[in-house]
Amino acid sequence: MITKEAYQLIRSHPAFAAIPVEKFDKLAVEIHHREIPKGQIIFFAGDRRDRIFLLQEGYVRIEQFDSSDSFSYMDYIKEGALFPYGGMFTDETYHYTASAITAVSYFSIPVDLYEEYAQANVEQVLFIIRKLSKILEFQELRLRNVVAASASDRVIQSLAVLCKDYRQVGNTVPFPMSMKELARLAATTRETVNLVLKKLIDEEKIQYKHKILTFVDLSFFLDSFEEA
Repeated sequence: MITKEAYQLIRSHPAFAAIPVEKFDKLAVEIHHREIPKGQIIFFAGDRRDRIFLLQEGYVRIEQFDSSDSFSYMDYIKEGALFPYGGMFTDETYHYTASAITAVSYFSIPVDLYEEYAQANVEQVLFIIRKLSKILEFQELRLRNVVAASASDRVIQSLAVLCKDYRQVGNTVPFPMSMKELARLAATTRETVNLVLKKLIDEEKIQYKHKILTFVDLSFFLDSFEEA
């Protein structure tokens, strides 16, 4: 069971707001609250998709590898977000692996009940469709901007994506960002990332210390993102 405060928090979230109260009450009985440490896996790609998650605090990385393990897709889930939307109403397994990149607290929700109650309400289905459309739009922009000719450009474009995605919460990425992580995002080497970061620090475009990345010149990255 969840607390009265948690009930109100989830009830007011747009992913649940249009579900009739009598059905939401049945759903709420099956919702569980969890707290996990940094580094713990929430689910693996290929696991049975039996739960969806509402992230209360912290940040989660989602990633997927191709069959050769030579290419990876990575993204990050923000506080207050429901995930995963991918596979909604269709898939039996998760598309990717989700892991905590900070200490995390979240609500675990049975997907069968959520889908049953959501698809019975037009407003709730429309919310899900709009959300999927926004996710797809951003990922198309991300793909357009990150697929660049040189490795150095890919690093800058990956930084631009982070800047655009997190500017609403401030100039600093709200979780540690290692050079290894940036190298995976940009599909390049740590050596290339190191060289690009040093150049950007010297040019006062960013600050980077103890894995904390701060954008000093936001316009440089936002303009870079839009113009690519």
